[in-house]
Amino acid sequence: MLARLVCVVALGVVALGPGVAFAGCAEDVSRLMSKDTERLLSQYNQITRRIKREGPTANLRAEECRIARQLEPQLASQVAAMKESRCRRDPSVANMLADIVQGHEEDLAVLRKVTTQPDCR
Repeated sequence: MLARLVCVVALGVVALGPGVAFAGCAEDVSRLMSKDTERLLSQYNQITRRIKREGPTANLRAEECRIARQLEPQLASQVAAMKESRCRRDPSVANMLADIVQGHEEDLAVLRKVTTQPDCR
């Protein structure tokens, strides 16, 4: 009986096509987007705008460094999870996922540059 059930399920997946295999990819992508990471990224962007507007004061630089040190590992793990996601093969979300990954990789490069500066310890 179990063998028949497995065969029916396998046949159903093959018959319905690859679209079923990727069902829920939009939900998976949204789950991979950590709210905490996005909140920190938003705070980091606010601080960098203030630095551009007001100049790099010691307090603003310290805040930028603090957020960058917190954000870097979280963003790196989020990018890694997105790269490993099975949804990268789903044509309906693949481009969106690639754009998100590319943007986050650019953000990571900036964060790494900031955290390696001598005044950011």
